[in-house]
Amino acid sequence: MKFQKLMAFLFAVTLILSLAACGSVDEGTTGTTKPSKPAGSSSSTQDSTKPSGSSKEVVLVENENITVKVTGTETDSIWGYTLKVFLENKTDKNLMFSVDDVSVNGFMCDPFWASTVASGKKANEKITFSEKSFQENGIEVVEEITFTLHVYDSNDFTADSVLKETFTVKL
Repeated sequence: MKFQKLMAFLFAVTLILSLAACGSVDEGTTGTTKPSKPAGSSSSTQDSTKPSGSSKEVVLVENENITVKVTGTETDSIWGYTLKVFLENKTDKNLMFSVDDVSVNGFMCDPFWASTVASGKKANEKITFSEKSFQENGIEVVEEITFTLHVYDSNDFTADSVLKETFTVKL
């Protein structure tokens, strides 16, 4: 029974990694967002700044299709550093939200995170980073996190992305 659970877990991780590998890479500019201009994406450039310890939300995207906000951070002795996010799907399709090309203080630190939000629904999610990854890169204080947010139809991988844009969140 334990072997079956382990195999199911390994299969799920493999599936997530294979889906993440399907996207293309966009190079962003530090401190700003760089839209890749998929259908329905925001065309504005913004610097997403959030002071450490603040309860103030930072809106990354708010358009007719989706809303994405950074709602806070937390450090957990078990799970590590966590970026809390609010996701809203305003479309009639189930959407997959994922992050690619993630760096913390300039060091690549992949949280292996993705979340499906059903049509017309909202979700509060946590993007958690491995404490080991922080230790290996000498990260003691998180100053900024840069990532490409990729949002797409979870049932049609060939459809145009709803959003594929790079953000830098200063903490």
